[in-house]
Amino acid sequence: METLEIFNTYQDGIQKLFRSRLLLQIMISLGEGEKTLGELREVTSTTSQTLLPKIRFLEEVHYIHHHDDAYHLTPQGNVISSQVQGHIRTGYLFSKNPSFWSSHYLEALPAPFLRDIGDLCNATVVETSNTDIFSVLECFFEMIENAERICVVSSFMSHAHADALIAKVKEGVPVEMVVNTEIAEELRKEPFLSKIKQIEKYNHFRVYVAPTPLYIGLTVTNATLSFGLCRNDDLKYDISSDLIGTDSLALAWGERLFSYYREISEEFTLI
Repeated sequence: METLEIFNTYQDGIQKLFRSRLLLQIMISLGEGEKTLGELREVTSTTSQTLLPKIRFLEEVHYIHHHDDAYHLTPQGNVISSQVQGHIRTGYLFSKNPSFWSSHYLEALPAPFLRDIGDLCNATVVETSNTDIFSVLECFFEMIENAERICVVSSFMSHAHADALIAKVKEGVPVEMVVNTEIAEELRKEPFLSKIKQIEKYNHFRVYVAPTPLYIGLTVTNATLSFGLCRNDDLKYDISSDLIGTDSLALAWGERLFSYYREISEEFTLI
């Protein structure tokens, strides 16, 4: 059956869950861990009398069960809860900065990361302006200043970025980069060649070359993520705006994305 056919067949079950504030609150809350009835009352700001019919429904469809005086998600309930949370985070992310998402080439992301884009829900957009044309670059410098490790995916390179990363390598900070073939060729030429030669012998410095075009910019450290995209109109990387995140969800998403590109790339050589 196609998805629309499934919806037409199962729409009562879908609507029962998604039309109920209490059902969704219970599922989301239990996704964070087990809860007693009293804790669920507090989370939902309602009474036991109102909650219990909702709990009974979730037990009947085998999404939750009661054990040791607390309610828990079943394995299938955990799947539903995680998908509901992902939908909520994604919708919230797009609603916060609609112009950012509509003007950038979001299709650049591999499908698994596009599916989990809601993990960036707490991130904020930093943009250049007439009164602060270096705001994005300054954010980059700030995020790597105290970084314990730095991972970069980039389709562009500037002397300012290169010098900042070289300085961190010399300080002993592990730096890994994934670049496209165009940037790799530039790194083999002056003035970047001299910069690369300064640090090519450091074991904690690695550069990889992606086999496919890169339409994103990513820097992720142990504490901060910076994420950017190409513009829709010309597919040129937009250096004027970045998404900045510092929470664990955003950092984990960024680390997974970097690992994806590193694993499909080949290590860079000067020859």
